[in-house]
Amino acid sequence: MKLSKLLALTVPSFSSGSADPDVRGLSEDSRTAQKGFLFFARKGSRDTGVRHMESALRNGAVAVISEEKIKGLPVPVVTVPSIQEAEAGIAETFYQSPSQSLTVVGVTGTNGKTTFTYLLESIAREMGWRVGVIGTINYRLPRNGSSQEVLAAPNTTPNALELQNLLATMREKKTDLVLMEVSSHALALSRTRGIEFDGAVFTNLTQDHLDFHRTMEQYLSDKMKLFSGMVPQSKQTQSAPRKFCIINMDDPYGHRIASASVVTKKGYSIQTSTDFMAQRVRLAPSGADFQLVTAEGEFPIHLNLLGTYNVYNALACIGSARSLGIPMPTIQKGLENLKSVPGRLESVQCGQDFTVLVDYAHTEDALKNVLVCLRQFAPKRIITLFGCGGDRDRSKRPRMGVAATAASDWVILSSDNPRSEDPELILREIEEGIRKSGKTNYEIIPDREKAVEKCIRMARAGDILLIAGKGHESYQIFKDTTVHLDDRELAKKFLCCR
Repeated sequence: MKLSKLLALTVPSFSSGSADPDVRGLSEDSRTAQKGFLFFARKGSRDTGVRHMESALRNGAVAVISEEKIKGLPVPVVTVPSIQEAEAGIAETFYQSPSQSLTVVGVTGTNGKTTFTYLLESIAREMGWRVGVIGTINYRLPRNGSSQEVLAAPNTTPNALELQNLLATMREKKTDLVLMEVSSHALALSRTRGIEFDGAVFTNLTQDHLDFHRTMEQYLSDKMKLFSGMVPQSKQTQSAPRKFCIINMDDPYGHRIASASVVTKKGYSIQTSTDFMAQRVRLAPSGADFQLVTAEGEFPIHLNLLGTYNVYNALACIGSARSLGIPMPTIQKGLENLKSVPGRLESVQCGQDFTVLVDYAHTEDALKNVLVCLRQFAPKRIITLFGCGGDRDRSKRPRMGVAATAASDWVILSSDNPRSEDPELILREIEEGIRKSGKTNYEIIPDREKAVEKCIRMARAGDILLIAGKGHESYQIFKDTTVHLDDRELAKKFLCCR
């Protein structure tokens, strides 16, 4: 595609002059730039893409997009006010608007996004559909038969270039349904601009990411962009569903989310009467059962997942599946088919007489919900290990300390992903909240491997041990290095040599 054509909609002021090269690919990483690529010299938090332009040009880049005016390069340089906004529009044009040929459902919320995608994926696969998933744990693309191509996920929602490329690949693979976790960062940074969503789902909103959004009001405002950006017109394909929003009406922000949408809105709830309601909820160590109440009638639902919060996740999936035209028997079977979600109350077994669970809970609300769920199973003790990530919302640290010590018998504070921060400083900020609450049922072991070993060795018959914060992650990020660390592997290692 000619550069001038590629920029016609996004940078209409661009004049190609005598240089109007063919663009064969897009990149914002000089290491991946190839012959014929358009290079985006993006500014980073610690670096600037301008420094890497020469490398990109050596690799064959034929043009550069920059926020800085640059002269003297042997290729066209296009100056834009915002690279992140330009990327989305240019990528959509280059990949020929792939979302127009796909059914795309986006889910946003502080917690529950990953579980939602796994549940709805299971339902859709029971329907016989080819499903693609873009989310926190990985990106999954359909292959022939029931197999999937699994790609690493550096971000919950990838940057616009990678996102449009993934959607174009899913279009080529004739994907029936794309499920996308849509992070608040992605919405704030315009990564999803140009994607036409058929469905949008709101799970909940609790404090998180205030290092980025600064206030809860801004956090909500960014989340609402997924809903306010939807247009009621259907795509120009016979198979496109009527657009819909599915909203948690028990969440304090649910009504405000609903007010932002101009497409069909349906709610789900446990506490109030709405479109999809769970009644007679029964929780057990093996899962959850409830009676689904809808305008169509009542239906028994069984989940293999634990806790009330997973009943909410299931309701969100049921509302989405019905909006996609999936019949209730298929929904019921699909929900039952899912046995677990990686790193979400994932059990680690080595023949021990106590329970070990690894979970991704990394917010105050998520940690509270998990601990309330576990307390319902009447364990002898709950031992909780957790920490907080560095370079992230510091205000939640003391609150998480209070939540953990209030609902656990013993708490071990340990490092999560310290990133550029001092691990012990993070732990002291968690401890500050605990001390103010008057609790003393905790200890601090900064080394996470030693912390896991300690809690495994202190566990006794009938206890529940919760290792929280990192879940599915297989790494730990420090200031100058990233090391392999998987809570599930560590737990199994110390269980087997206990």
